[in-house]
Amino acid sequence: MFIGWLQYADAAELIKIAEETGLLLDNYHVKLIMMHAPHLCYGAYDDGVLVGAIVAIPYERSAMIKYFMVRPSHQRKGIGRRLFETLFGVLKDERLSLYLHSSPQMRSFFEGYGFKTQMEVGRFLNVGKVPPFSFTNAQAKELDGGNFDAAFRRIDYETFQEDRMEFLADEMERNSSLKFVLPNAFQHSSVINARGVYLGPWQCREGSEDEAEKMMRGVLYFRGLKKVMADVPMGNKHAVDLYERYHFQQKGTFSHMTYGEPRNVRFENIYAFSL
Repeated sequence: MFIGWLQYADAAELIKIAEETGLLLDNYHVKLIMMHAPHLCYGAYDDGVLVGAIVAIPYERSAMIKYFMVRPSHQRKGIGRRLFETLFGVLKDERLSLYLHSSPQMRSFFEGYGFKTQMEVGRFLNVGKVPPFSFTNAQAKELDGGNFDAAFRRIDYETFQEDRMEFLADEMERNSSLKFVLPNAFQHSSVINARGVYLGPWQCREGSEDEAEKMMRGVLYFRGLKKVMADVPMGNKHAVDLYERYHFQQKGTFSHMTYGEPRNVRFENIYAFSL
């Protein structure tokens, strides 16, 4: 078994492993991570065949661990632990704090390395069943502001207390990207596969819930014929209530887990995490 850096040519095999393990993986996103931080993208190879992977997205002070997976035929052989410890050893020296979204089955694994749960995250899904609502051309024009990047930089910094612009600006420049902006909120969504749309990042300052509802109507108006998926902090009651009122259903639960220096994240601003 060999642990080495991932290559762009591995993307197709990564998608196959993700399908086998039930992990949501996007080809554009994983290649973007490899472009931004190739030294934080590791694969496990058995006789030259990719059987597992783990990557991380670096920000100004923190990093998010993503796409941790091992092919079912190679699980319970210590491959996942080797992958994780390889990346974890690098990140501990590079970033003040780390975070990830863990499935219930993996929570104890990460706790063994000192990660602590900070917030539960619900995966919400809408399959086109929405309540009646009005949405006009004037409302669509209101959401289509020309200062998206400035609003994103300002609000996201308030929410996460660090500059995350370098990576996320590229993440939100897909051919399928749909961006909305209002004075106190921004929203991005994109087509991630043949099955549907991922909604996020989406943030709205606390106290501006009316702007969040305008954006919910906008994304369902333009994306409503596809499945719309979002990962939502369950501690943000306004966000959870909004999804439920527009007939989203919770289809899974994750734990937002952190390691290292405490991060004063304003979960009350987060209506959907980034992919």
